[in-house]
Amino acid sequence: MQAPAGARIRVQIDIPELGASGEIEAPSSQYTQPRSIIPRLSLNQTRLLAVTQPLTAEVIFRVSINGGDFEEQRRPVRVHAINDVPLRACRKESQKCSDYSPFMAAFVNEDHPAIDRILRAALDIPAIPVKRWIGTQGSPDEVLQQVWAIWYLLQRNKFTYSSITTVSDSRQDLFSQTVRPLSQSLRTQQANCIDGTVLFASILRKIGIEPIIVLVPGHAFLGFYTDAQATRPAFLETTMLNDANNPFASRGPTNTGVALAKVVGSDIHMQRSWQGFMQAIAEGGEKYNRAAGSFGKQPGYMLVPVMKARQAGIMPLPL
Repeated sequence: MQAPAGARIRVQIDIPELGASGEIEAPSSQYTQPRSIIPRLSLNQTRLLAVTQPLTAEVIFRVSINGGDFEEQRRPVRVHAINDVPLRACRKESQKCSDYSPFMAAFVNEDHPAIDRILRAALDIPAIPVKRWIGTQGSPDEVLQQVWAIWYLLQRNKFTYSSITTVSDSRQDLFSQTVRPLSQSLRTQQANCIDGTVLFASILRKIGIEPIIVLVPGHAFLGFYTDAQATRPAFLETTMLNDANNPFASRGPTNTGVALAKVVGSDIHMQRSWQGFMQAIAEGGEKYNRAAGSFGKQPGYMLVPVMKARQAGIMPLPL
């Protein structure tokens, strides 16, 4: 403000803790009008990936007019952890809100090297009816069978889900969600609803099934398209992986059971798992239908089709 019309204004911004900096030079506007000048920041990806807990950093603003000395101001800024996803933010002055939920797709990592091992392990299960991954090239029933094969593998591997999701920041002007990186979920063999949804979505996208992340207040579950045109969605309540229909809830596969399945070409555990899987599909569909009228209208109700996020340029984070 208060710069003569036509003056050259030079702005520098530095955030030393993050290795972030930016500089720009632009003409001022009319004397009576304030001018907003925003440099593009150069970011250090290595330092950003290392931010695993929220921290407060100092931002240094420097402004010079017509080549004169810089005037400097410093402000603290809150920096969120790398795995804290912004979902919705509002400007206090205007109360205008922006939807950042598509950034949740950055935690869907279909390129993670562990996924190839997961897919191979699923096909190696004795008597498994899925012999290859064809994505949505087959019928909707074949798509469901492929999703169930992943479900069944996680059950056999004693993967544990919980339905609890803690919102990391739920202020009126900011809503964000912490997501456990895929590598961490696989290492610990446990996940809450959002972590599990992201894990499932990563695996499905790898085999050509387009996923949808469904967010409702206090919960998340999985959607996916059963056709190549992405017109027929189904929904899966992933936290039901550990319900009473999990045949391995109390005990994992035995050597005897594995050998018998190889000989006879079938396994009674699969029937029980399929039954639980279809109940989880029905539950997911019911939850989506109950929330359908609120998506995009009420805070906390968000749909994130991963394919659309990719088309917008949101790529997987290397976590």
